[in-house]
Amino acid sequence: MPRASAVALLVVLTAALPAQAQDARRGRQLYETHCLTCHYEHVHERAPERTVVKSLQQLRAEVAARSKLVQVRFTREDLADIVAYLDQSHYRFSR
Repeated sequence: MPRASAVALLVVLTAALPAQAQDARRGRQLYETHCLTCHYEHVHERAPERTVVKSLQQLRAEVAARSKLVQVRFTREDLADIVAYLDQSHYRFSR
């Protein structure tokens, strides 16, 4: 599947993540356990013009795409929690 199609599919699959199920505290634990090994946290603090993440939908898509790089099978709830943590701590799209 071409990259654009794969990203579009991930966006569709993650767009329906239930908002009420999001737990930012749990998302932080998942992020620190599985993501910080390669993905230092300050990457989320780059200048707005240097990031591809410009919306909550794009954040969901990026988290889903990046999750494929680790040797862990995240559930939809795991992904929603990681997105909630990153949104709350860095991006603040849900204000």
